[in-house]
Amino acid sequence: MASADWTSWRPLRLAEDVPAGTLAEQLDGGQAFRWSRDADGAWIGVFNRTLAALRPGPEGLEWRGRSGATGTESALRHYLDADGAQARLSESLPWRSDEVLRSARAAYPGLRILRQDPHEALIGFLCSSNKRILQIRVMVAALAAKLGEPLGGGFHALPSWQAVAAADEAVLRACSLGYRAAYLRGTAKKLLARPRWADEFAALETPALLDELQALPGVGPKVAACVALFGFGRLESFPVDTWVVQALAKAYGLHGWKPAQLEQFGKAHFGEAAGLAQQYLFSAARQGELRPAAITLPSRPAHPKSRR
Repeated sequence: MASADWTSWRPLRLAEDVPAGTLAEQLDGGQAFRWSRDADGAWIGVFNRTLAALRPGPEGLEWRGRSGATGTESALRHYLDADGAQARLSESLPWRSDEVLRSARAAYPGLRILRQDPHEALIGFLCSSNKRILQIRVMVAALAAKLGEPLGGGFHALPSWQAVAAADEAVLRACSLGYRAAYLRGTAKKLLARPRWADEFAALETPALLDELQALPGVGPKVAACVALFGFGRLESFPVDTWVVQALAKAYGLHGWKPAQLEQFGKAHFGEAAGLAQQYLFSAARQGELRPAAITLPSRPAHPKSRR
């Protein structure tokens, strides 16, 4: 990959500092799939059409962008919740009475839900089925390199739905998509007929948004919840993947609960910032830092009826 022409490093002022360990988990912990760490320890990534680099500095987070590019700092501030809205929501979580959440939250101070573009989140999580984070990153990078618009310095934006729909099978196979190629192409064709789909989806209440997402090829409840959380900022969304199933079983004793029942529990127990709590638990479980607690078990809810 060619080298980008970078600006000098500059401070990025956030409402709450992001330590090095939290930054690594935030950028490479399954929320987004377009960041990688270079030999000097800085994180380089593309989000939407912005190319940027981030690193912990002696006085807080530092950033740099491509020389001549405008708006990089403001894009990063939005992406990383610099105004502190999530910091305030984090305080509202029940960590004072929930020792599991309290320990997970303390392990990743400053962890936030990245404010991603819906297009980016949908492509990333369509690639996520039965894949690890590294494998998803490889697929997304290949899609960008083969079908995305060049941004300079060897970096590319993610492809448009038109480019995905027009791509032949050989190109998509070369991106290691496997059966996910059909999901991407099917979703691309469906959304091409709705050029304002992201605005239309964003105007919906969360239950209706989840229904619309699940009407797309390859989008089940978990992918829909991830796109709602990471792409549309619905912090009440509580995605349940295998890590979360294991975490809730180990920490809260919810053995044998179905994903839909665990989702109900997460939303009821954690409230309006359930998605942020999920990310704390997910991160701690993935790194082996989640400790079980002696708690009174909630009663198992009835299996919710499908909305479809």
